[in-house]
Amino acid sequence: MGKIVFLLLLTVGMASPALAAERISVEQMEHLLAAAHGQSDGKVAKQLSGLELTEQASSVRLARWEAAFPGRRSREALTEIAGASAFLSLPAADVLANAPPDRETQRAMLDKTIDYVSKTVSRLPNFYATRQTEHFEDTPPRETIDHLNAPMSGRQFGAHGVPSVSTGESEYVPMHPAGRSSVTVSYRDGYELRNSEKVSFDRLNQAAMGLTTAGEFGPILTVVLQDATPDRMTWDHWQQGASSQGGSSIEAVFRYVVPAEHSTYMVAIPHGDLTEQINPAYHGEIAIDPANGEILRITVVADLVPPFEMVKISLLVEYGAIPIGGTTYICPVKGVALSKMPVGVGSGEPLNAASPAQTQLNVVAFTDYHLFRSDARIVPGYSETDEESPAGVK
Repeated sequence: MGKIVFLLLLTVGMASPALAAERISVEQMEHLLAAAHGQSDGKVAKQLSGLELTEQASSVRLARWEAAFPGRRSREALTEIAGASAFLSLPAADVLANAPPDRETQRAMLDKTIDYVSKTVSRLPNFYATRQTEHFEDTPPRETIDHLNAPMSGRQFGAHGVPSVSTGESEYVPMHPAGRSSVTVSYRDGYELRNSEKVSFDRLNQAAMGLTTAGEFGPILTVVLQDATPDRMTWDHWQQGASSQGGSSIEAVFRYVVPAEHSTYMVAIPHGDLTEQINPAYHGEIAIDPANGEILRITVVADLVPPFEMVKISLLVEYGAIPIGGTTYICPVKGVALSKMPVGVGSGEPLNAASPAQTQLNVVAFTDYHLFRSDARIVPGYSETDEESPAGVK
């Protein structure tokens, strides 16, 4: 398998120093939401604005929060807060106290997972789905120069007849919705396509706005399990999950670490006027169904080195049972991509450890899966005999 098998492309503009968000625990978040019951959607959203969790909000908790606060603005705020927490550790209360499996059982689980992925990815049918993306970002304060917009008659001149300059700073805006998109993504003959063209670095680079990912339909699983051999995986914990039937399930969670020399995970990062493609070291979690080895969730956190050590890149994909053409397959249902990029990336300036960073977040939902089909249609009144008979002969 080649090195370029999964792409994460990031493009950002200039940013200024971001103010620190108010950091709270999951337990404090639960208390805040309990006190907010019955309040208007706008008021709840305002209370949630600028908050940042210090622990991971699981998909089970997020589903419960969204059910309690269905308003659009509250849901957007909860989606952003939970998405940004996806790569943190769970609170102790969410880690099941079940005894860890022994080494033989752990290895048997991982063997099932490797076998499952090798068979599942190769057997995926040709299909298409809708990829809905919500983009969030912060807007740090920026220096402003007042005289640039002032009318000529209102300018005040200083020494030597040069217009005086009045500077200020725009107001900081914490993480907020910054755009939505909905595109059709196809999976055909083992490749992910957009607009009937294979997803590649060049195609993403031409169309990228903000934060762009590709490879969720299979390549990311193949990459991680190829790089993170069982010897690089360690047991972590049991976790309560939500089954596709709406009930509950138990997830077995492993951690893995992949050194750079074994990495086939590719990241494309704007650097000055160029875009560098690198295969960094990375780490993350894999949550599996202990009974059959199905992958339920995977995270990938890049461990970047100079000159990109200030860049933070993280990806999560959640999977679920999806019926396609009368058969059930395990496919992506949700994705989260998080980046923290220093000032100057993509602007021609060198990266600087002292530069502030801007945060961007994509929360993706994969819906409306359909099988590619070829249909035949019979036209009434048409027969092959009519077409082939000589004129005047019946």
